[in-house]
Amino acid sequence: MNEEQPVEQGEYTPGPYARAARGCTAALVFACAVLVVLISFGATIEMESFPGLRENMGPLTVYTLGFAALVTLGGLALSGWRSSAGWAAVACIGALMALRMWTLAPALHYWSYDSVGRNDDGSYNCVNRGDMLP
Repeated sequence: MNEEQPVEQGEYTPGPYARAARGCTAALVFACAVLVVLISFGATIEMESFPGLRENMGPLTVYTLGFAALVTLGGLALSGWRSSAGWAAVACIGALMALRMWTLAPALHYWSYDSVGRNDDGSYNCVNRGDMLP
């Protein structure tokens, strides 16, 4: 009645506890990716909100988004390529990263400058603070 299916040589099927542990670990990794994206939002919030010169954190923000993408792929690998929950988490994190790039894009062409500031009309200007010395 309850015959066990023969397992082929070299094939490993994880038990229910191992799958649950992988799923919980994947959820933790996805949460870390969301945290990294939120940190990238916080890195430039002063530059985007208040007029005046601020440190140019744009390059650091792009690097953190790249790191978040790698962490997200790690979470997807842990959850399994066929996991619909894993792909849903990837879609949500991807949407959050796209929103971040959309808000950061106007300031990215000032990549090589020390300071970036937002003007009263919403445009950005850039200055190398070393050039401001007398």
